Amino acid sequence: MTRRLAAALLLVAALGLHLGVTVPARRQRDEARQEYARAREERERLRVQATRIERREAAGRAPAGDAAAARALRLSLLQAIEGLSLRAVRIGTEAGHRGAVAARGRFAAEGRQADLLRAAGRLAEPSSGVLLERVVLLQAHGGDLRLEVEAFSVRAPADLPAPALRTGSPGSQGQAPS
Repeated sequence: MTRRLAAALLLVAALGLHLGVTVPARRQRDEARQEYARAREERERLRVQATRIERREAAGRAPAGDAAAARALRLSLLQAIEGLSLRAVRIGTEAGHRGAVAARGRFAAEGRQADLLRAAGRLAEPSSGVLLERVVLLQAHGGDLRLEVEAFSVRAPADLPAPALRTGSPGSQGQAPS
């Protein structure tokens, strides 16, 4: 009888321990998992938002003035190939005389695939201030590859000219051109 009583007491103690310690610990664990998942989702949302802001900022980086914008684009193209062993490098830039494009540029180089892809990757980074319009990787002589890039920079919104208003007929006053 004492064995049965001892077994019953041990069973009740185990049940009490389970309900008093294990169940609350599991509940805490589940809450912590949910909190971690919420924090992870928030971090991802903030990362995406930061990337959008960086790209928007980089797109508006071109300095005021046509010549300054062309120089800034040329400098960005040169920084992309810094330290890479490339041959037959050609870089050309010109100012964008009107509209949102501050400057346009072309870049061409020959070399190993890894170096060419590294250069293209550097240009694609938001911090470069360059927007890529066309990127082409071609087979060159001697087994090397040739990278051709067309890129541009965008004027800051404050540097864009305001659209002209039409003042022809009485019904069209104050309307922007379509």
